[in-house]
Amino acid sequence: MNFPRAAKTAGMIAVILALAAALAAGLAYSRRRAVEARTRDWIVRLLRQKFRSNVELADFRIRVFPRLVVSGEGLSLRYWAAPEAPPLVRVEKFSFALGLLGIFRAPHQIDRIHLERMVITIPPQEMRNVSADMQSVLVGEIECDNAELRMLPRARNKEPLDWEIHNLLLRGVGADRPFSFRGALTNAKPKGEIRTSGQFGPWNSDAPGATPVSGDYAFSNADLGPLPGIAGILSSTGKYRGELDNLEVQGQTDTPNFSLDPVGRPVPLHTEYSATVDGTNGDTALHPVDATLGQSLIVAQGSVVKVPAGQGHQITLEINAPKARVEDILRLAMNSDRPFLVGPVVIRARLSLPPGGEKVIDRMTLEGSFTLANGRWGSAEMREKLESLSRHAEGKPEDQDAGSALTDLQGRFLLKDSVIRFSHLAFSVPGADVELAGTYDIRRRTIDMQGHLKMQARLSQTVTGAKSFFLKAIDPLFSKNGAGTDLSISISGTEENPVFGVTVFHKKIDKQLGKPGML
Repeated sequence: MNFPRAAKTAGMIAVILALAAALAAGLAYSRRRAVEARTRDWIVRLLRQKFRSNVELADFRIRVFPRLVVSGEGLSLRYWAAPEAPPLVRVEKFSFALGLLGIFRAPHQIDRIHLERMVITIPPQEMRNVSADMQSVLVGEIECDNAELRMLPRARNKEPLDWEIHNLLLRGVGADRPFSFRGALTNAKPKGEIRTSGQFGPWNSDAPGATPVSGDYAFSNADLGPLPGIAGILSSTGKYRGELDNLEVQGQTDTPNFSLDPVGRPVPLHTEYSATVDGTNGDTALHPVDATLGQSLIVAQGSVVKVPAGQGHQITLEINAPKARVEDILRLAMNSDRPFLVGPVVIRARLSLPPGGEKVIDRMTLEGSFTLANGRWGSAEMREKLESLSRHAEGKPEDQDAGSALTDLQGRFLLKDSVIRFSHLAFSVPGADVELAGTYDIRRRTIDMQGHLKMQARLSQTVTGAKSFFLKAIDPLFSKNGAGTDLSISISGTEENPVFGVTVFHKKIDKQLGKPGML
């Protein structure tokens, strides 16, 4: 959170303006124009010395009676060390009142300062050389409408971090003491309202990044739709504590309708996370993040790092899903009312998501492995086919009590450019093992897999009658690699209409799954 930097700078400006008011009060009986001119020159000189900056002040006015009121417009400070950089501070309008008791009391006290349209540009650490004397003024409240905070990066080819802040309120601003702040901003992407409050300081002028800060935040009704490739409405709450360049953040998010647009169905997503954030550049180290996707527990850790030239952030995660459900994963990846496979699955993977305007599914690289034990098929036709395969593979083609459709499934995969490439995909039913390799195109929903079907029974044992007698002669040709029967197979076609192929004596026989007569 970078509200504290805006808060500190606003406080420093307020202190100098308040000192100017005290000076003006001492000259209250002089001519008004002379008072304004002298006070204006004093403000410019003091700001120039304290901020080591060139100072511009377009308009400055003082009203002495019935109470001292100071106002001005067009205040800007530009660093001497970086004359080519944007102004350190730009304030369109400012005003405050100082009563007689506040003038003569030490330290001087101001109830309230109001700032309009303040832009603060924080340069890299090596360009800063700023100090401020806050020992002579206490400010009850500083209110700022429409502040903007910009953090300039060290590398010239990187874009600055930028926040639009509205309704920034500081309380109890004074010398060498922490003060409270409250503010709100509208996040651009995903668009939503962020509110935060907490304590900041005391300011460490020798090492600004070591300045302590703490608080909490709430991010509500953030529409993920404008982000390419995902959808849902996100809300988040959390707390942060530490120093500006090393903030420890803890929080949670809820997205009841999260989806990978446009390939899948919405699935509720809840996360609880902790992270270390460098408030000077926005880089984030994610400690174990516990996510619940539907009924699946997913644990991830990694980093979110801003890349050069304003392209966005590079996300890298190590993912471990020890208690996931395959149906939750399939709902995200497939636009189907009923997942074709259900059951517990264990997943280990590494995710890399570079910045860009393409859909998430087109940008992400996901590489890993999975194991699914006792998977159950959602399609009645698929269950019947696998039960039939299991009976034949066991050599019991006519025993209706034999065979099972329960599946053990495991594999290694690489998801890239919206295509899943399986280097190894194996599943088994009682009596048969299938080993495959190939691709599944998520966008086109097409399958292209080749491999082997290994059965416990010999080929002649998979059928009955005369077919069994004649096949005995060729059993040795298909009995190899420790299996009673080893056949070359393929699965192709589309998700809705897959085609199963068997190669026998260099001749391929295709059969569309779901049509009668197979197995």
